[in-house]
Amino acid sequence: MGKKKFKCPECGGKGEPTGNTWPLTSPMALMGGSLIIMGTLECQECGNKFRKKLKELPLEGEEAKEEMEKAEEEEEE
Repeated sequence: MGKKKFKCPECGGKGEPTGNTWPLTSPMALMGGSLIIMGTLECQECGNKFRKKLKELPLEGEEAKEEMEKAEEEEEE
């Protein structure tokens, strides 16, 4: 299984995740039954920083619970 490739909106180059992630807690995403994980990326060619959807998880899954717990711990710090 390969890594997902992210395309820079400015130059079309390869975007790499910077490590900053957060759950998208909009009512529309939650009504759809999905937990959307957003992240910050940086283009390897032009240096542009941009945000994209990294993952979409079902709200009821084990992965979703782990992501929400991780986000709550980060907010407390």
